[in-house]
Amino acid sequence: MEVAEVSKFLAHTTPFDQLAEGQLADLAAALNVYYCQAGETVDNSTENLLIVRTGIYALYSDQQQLLTKLEEGDFYGYQLLLTGLADNDQLICEEDGLLFWLPATAFHQMRYQYKNIDIFFQRLFGRRLHQYKEQQGSRFTLKVSDIAQARKIAIHGEQTVQAAAQLMTEKRVSSLLIEQDERLIGILTDRDLRSRVLADNLPAATPVKEVMTPKPQTIDKHAYLFEAVQLMSRFNVHHLPVMDQGISYGMITTTDVIRSQQDHPVYLIGEIHRQTSIDGLEHCSMQINNLALILGKQQVPAYEAGHIITTITDALTQRLIKLAQIEFGPAPCVFSWLCFGSQARMDQSINADQDNALLLEKEPSGEIGEYFAKLADFVCQGLARCGITLCPGNIMASNPELRMSLKGWSGKFARWISSPTPDAILKSSIFFDMRVVEGSKGLFNALQHDILARTNQSLFLLQLAQTALQRTAPLSFLKNFILEHDGKHKKGLDLKKRGISLITDIVRVYALANGIQEVNTRQRLERLAADGIMETKDTQNLSDAFDILAQLRWDKHLHDISQGHEASNLLDPAVLSGLQRHQLKDSFAVINGAQSSMKHRYCREM
Repeated sequence: MEVAEVSKFLAHTTPFDQLAEGQLADLAAALNVYYCQAGETVDNSTENLLIVRTGIYALYSDQQQLLTKLEEGDFYGYQLLLTGLADNDQLICEEDGLLFWLPATAFHQMRYQYKNIDIFFQRLFGRRLHQYKEQQGSRFTLKVSDIAQARKIAIHGEQTVQAAAQLMTEKRVSSLLIEQDERLIGILTDRDLRSRVLADNLPAATPVKEVMTPKPQTIDKHAYLFEAVQLMSRFNVHHLPVMDQGISYGMITTTDVIRSQQDHPVYLIGEIHRQTSIDGLEHCSMQINNLALILGKQQVPAYEAGHIITTITDALTQRLIKLAQIEFGPAPCVFSWLCFGSQARMDQSINADQDNALLLEKEPSGEIGEYFAKLADFVCQGLARCGITLCPGNIMASNPELRMSLKGWSGKFARWISSPTPDAILKSSIFFDMRVVEGSKGLFNALQHDILARTNQSLFLLQLAQTALQRTAPLSFLKNFILEHDGKHKKGLDLKKRGISLITDIVRVYALANGIQEVNTRQRLERLAADGIMETKDTQNLSDAFDILAQLRWDKHLHDISQGHEASNLLDPAVLSGLQRHQLKDSFAVINGAQSSMKHRYCREM
């Protein structure tokens, strides 16, 4: 076979497509060509990299279990080359074809010469799917710990305000942490000294605990900085105690935030909380697409961008609820505004619609029912004006069936769990990813605790798992993409319905079966691994596959809005690089494997 023809093949095969023409020719010259007949067992005992040119080859384990099938552009033998450890796998040719063999010496020389090729095979060996580089220190993804110093300046609540003022002067700070038995009980700020001590002419011997701000809002040191901005804006505070595993770590102030990133676009959140009308919120929401494009240019990973987009949706919701209370008066009873689906999981993209409801302390009858009907309609219509479209399935608080008391919601979930018909589970599965956005966390916690106490029931888990198995990843047995139409004469892969949602569904089954409170998919996987419920390699593969699919969808959405189009989840794989196609196929294979494992665990005969 001519070198030019082999070079042409390599130029379209990942990762060799990164090589220059002369480098491809050198690689082609180093290859050996072998013709293989159907039924023949391929000799894989020597240290060579096998590259499939044509034909189909089945790989079997030493237990004669079919592991995978190799076709054009696939590799074998890198495991032995990277580790020096042989396995007992058997490679059998099923369809006549050609194989290229790259000797070990040439393989290692190529790895050392081209770092990207070395990384490709290392990650292929480890089945680590996530190839995207995270930007360290991005101004969008700074953590609180990046700017908050581990400098705890605290005082006991029994000490005097004079001692507090002296300590603040000595340390040159504008606030103090107030502790009792090493537990944070409040903070004292310059403003507190002015408005609660000097203005009231209190003596210098006044105990700090009498004038401090008790039970302050706090932020974890590992939280994103934009979450600190969210809290400061939402509660109109300028100082946030920083916590580390429930213990005081330091203090972050608005000055710290401004100094670190004065031009941070996520100050949009602050603007949202300052608006006094829906018109103002609608104007703010018009900046979301531009913010998304900036996030894309900064190469912010998809999962972090999703967190930011969700935080903005939360802020819009919270401000609309405040505006509704200004218009209609204070709420007649305690309530929790709930969100479901991607907003609950903190992985929203820019084409998400609404999924929300109201949990009430009292039954929604009479004046209480009328009040919350008006509030729900105000908020849902306001969100729609801000670009978060109304839910086509009517899963919104404006639907009277989704405004219920704790007793009502508990009963609804109890019926779904105790009598889990396929249709009921299909319609209700979204409700099991739930989070409180505004209102009482205690009321929400009571509902979540009640739900998780019921979900470990075999029949419910069987139906939930079977529902999660209704769709499969769009990958054929021969590892080819299965394209589908979107109704608009476009073909492609639906990255949400046939990818991201499948992983979400799988992980939800395991989480509900084991009483896991987290609803974020990545956090659920971390808990499943930490608790030994799933193998670490399986949770890592699912997490990596989730990131790959989310990143491809995020990139597709950014491209769509930059072209002035509506964001679509349908991706044409022809636009992907060779590496991305490899990643996508591997991600779909991981999903298929995870579905098989879930079926074995939860869908066996009862």
